[in-house]
Amino acid sequence: MEYVSLPTIFEIPIQGFSFKSSKVLHRAFCDSSKPGRSRNSERWVLHSTAEYAQDVIAQTGLQKPSSATLTKVAEELFQEFLSTKLSIPQAFFKKAHRWGSAFPAISVAENEKCLWDAKKRLAVCGDFCVSPNVEGAIISGLAAAAKCSEVLCRL
Repeated sequence: MEYVSLPTIFEIPIQGFSFKSSKVLHRAFCDSSKPGRSRNSERWVLHSTAEYAQDVIAQTGLQKPSSATLTKVAEELFQEFLSTKLSIPQAFFKKAHRWGSAFPAISVAENEKCLWDAKKRLAVCGDFCVSPNVEGAIISGLAAAAKCSEVLCRL
């Protein structure tokens, strides 16, 4: 994932989009378009494809990547973002992070969507339960809320 800060003169009326044919980028979100965020600069969060991430992990392993590796990843993601031909000014900040741990090898609760201990009335949810993305976290959270709701309705 990469954060890109751009000068304030740059405004795109798009809040996010997916890349269909890129082997590097999966999605881009305009972080500064979220409610309550500063409008002093345009900030984008770029999500790589799983294939790209797996290639990086295959080269570096699951340990914490070096600064050089993260710098290279940030630049490769940004260059792919520039290839969209959008009018993007030069970035003044780029940072890649979360490599390895952001891509769990398995979903720990793929069918149930969350981890549930009925005796303790405890639900554990997160993207690691379903899929390593925001949608996975939301689906897992909804499943956990449903489990808790069932218990409350029986009281």
